[in-house]
Amino acid sequence: MFKTTHFGFDWGEFITGIALLIAAVVMLRHPGATMLTLSFIFAIIAIIRGIATLAAFSKLHELTGVRAWVSLVAGIIDLLVGVLFLFDLESGVMALAYFFATWFLIDSIANLLNASHLRDAGLPWLILNILFDLLAILISLLLFMQPVLSAVGIVTILAMFVAVWGVNALVLAFGRRYL
Repeated sequence: MFKTTHFGFDWGEFITGIALLIAAVVMLRHPGATMLTLSFIFAIIAIIRGIATLAAFSKLHELTGVRAWVSLVAGIIDLLVGVLFLFDLESGVMALAYFFATWFLIDSIANLLNASHLRDAGLPWLILNILFDLLAILISLLLFMQPVLSAVGIVTILAMFVAVWGVNALVLAFGRRYL
């Protein structure tokens, strides 16, 4: 009536963990190739997104009317950007680097504009927060001047994520021995 299942050592998770750790090392050793791969992936995604948006235009136009033209323009832009990145991967790498720098800049400015909420926590906390926000803005501006640093940052963060994912897979593989 009651079936007891023993999980045992999970070889699939073990192999996955090793593969992810190897991938993280390769990504860190070859950041240029990693960025080219990311550029290729984003090019394909942009092309698929553009085609999907264009394919849905007539239905969307029926539902929303004139507002659907914004989606049509976005779909065309997605398609053009995807094709551009596909045939010029280096442009895609630079775009990703600038995107990363823009993301940091916008986030840092938003944090700075909202720093005043720490006034109630005490002046030292407010000043410390403002100093770090200003430092983050400075770093993001430096990333615009040196987009290669931004690209390396993307690769480093991605490699760290893949490594953590790999270690977690190894933990699962060994932990499941006791299930």
